[in-house]
Amino acid sequence: MKILVILTMVLTGCASTLPVKTPGGITLAQLEHLQVTNSDCAVIDQRINYVENQLRLRGTFGMNPEDLSEEDRRYNSTGKIIIWSLRIGCNNPTRYQK
Repeated sequence: MKILVILTMVLTGCASTLPVKTPGGITLAQLEHLQVTNSDCAVIDQRINYVENQLRLRGTFGMNPEDLSEEDRRYNSTGKIIIWSLRIGCNNPTRYQK
């Protein structure tokens, strides 16, 4: 009987705590580390989908920048820079030549 009471108390205590919300996707540092090259043009759709998915996981995709925190705004703008670098850069084959 004591075990049942203790188990009920433990389970009730666990049920009342909310899970900690953690941002999904890669970190801002990892996103900033991504580089766009001519080799990405062969798989442009996959690269763009990957970055857009990271923005969705972070919860910034399609959001107004004014509604985001400073870190989320930076994350969102970095992702969009990568996407537009691919879209514009792949239409100009000499853009990423060294």
